[in-house]
Amino acid sequence: MRALRIGLPALAVFAATGCGNPCKDPGTVCTIAGTGSPGANEAEDDPLLSPLYGPMDVVARPGTSDFFIVDWNNHKIRLVEDGVMRTVVGTDFLGDGDPTFQERIPPGVPGTEVALNHPTQAEWSSVTGKLLIPSWHNHRVREWTPETGNSLVVCANTDVSDGNGANAGFAGDGGPAEDALFAFPNSIAVDPTDGSFWLLDQRNDRIRKVAVDYSFIDTVAGNGDEGYGGDGGPALEASFNFWERSDLQPEPAGAIEFDGDHTLYIADTSNHAIRVFDLGAGTVDTLSGTGTQSLPGGVCDPDTLCYPRDVELGPDGRLYIADTDNHVIRAYDPGSGTMEVVAGTFEPGDAEEGTLATEATLNEPFGIDFDDEGALLIADTYNHRVRRVTP
Repeated sequence: MRALRIGLPALAVFAATGCGNPCKDPGTVCTIAGTGSPGANEAEDDPLLSPLYGPMDVVARPGTSDFFIVDWNNHKIRLVEDGVMRTVVGTDFLGDGDPTFQERIPPGVPGTEVALNHPTQAEWSSVTGKLLIPSWHNHRVREWTPETGNSLVVCANTDVSDGNGANAGFAGDGGPAEDALFAFPNSIAVDPTDGSFWLLDQRNDRIRKVAVDYSFIDTVAGNGDEGYGGDGGPALEASFNFWERSDLQPEPAGAIEFDGDHTLYIADTSNHAIRVFDLGAGTVDTLSGTGTQSLPGGVCDPDTLCYPRDVELGPDGRLYIADTDNHVIRAYDPGSGTMEVVAGTFEPGDAEEGTLATEATLNEPFGIDFDDEGALLIADTYNHRVRRVTP
């Protein structure tokens, strides 16, 4: 999730209304998509006038000004291209694929014929030039091809009667990805060296690796036992806790990010921690967090992480963290080991346009990204907006 150029659609709207650009000053926040109210309006193609419903992620297409929005509760993937928003995957109804099941056979079918059930995150592969989409309630991974607009199921047992859209599970390691079973796949990170991608299999509390041609899948981290442990030991013996809030309806959780230097960062959401997987040594350790919340009664402590749901390496070399239930974005400096808040106030709210990022209220931000100018992008999920912090 990187290399996103944005801001021109927002600037155009400000100019048209004659109110100027409230976010011209560095460190200020403005909305770049969404209206602040949940909804759907396919007739409206202006990203600032088109409602979203719980956007979970924002994803760039490198080398362009295009960006994708994972519109969670509208069950769609939106593309903003040249300032115009349109749906590229998803229909007006939730479901699992197209009525004829042709999405399961190459080359797939048009994405606008494919029903989704709560897509959570997405990742652009610069190696293949395609968008990878974990479809959370479908227990599948799809790819979208921009040249054709087609969507194709690439990971999950695609048998119509008992495929992964019908039953979640854990199976398939050591074989082709098309035969694998998942349980609520949530996050993908593409290895830029070979195009393989790593998948956070949320309910299975595992991280799995898929070959670039989908010919092979295997577990690379996690023992499948929900918990917090294994620091300093082999990644396959580590315990994670991605399946959060057992007393409530579960939400998407867990995220992964490569740093380009043999390291995979892991947002271990329900352990309130960021874990680090040293790919060279094959070990997992904790970077930040304690595995528990510090305050009783489920109250978030601003001094610790609280259900972090995304991690992103910034252009300044710091690791940015969507500290979702604290309603803030933090930045961790690996050189000094220090962490600071770069957006949010720890109080939920819907900040006015042009507010300084550190004074701007957010409401459970799930996803973050950076554009070509180094601006921080925020999927402000429960404000139903995507925001940009002016660099």
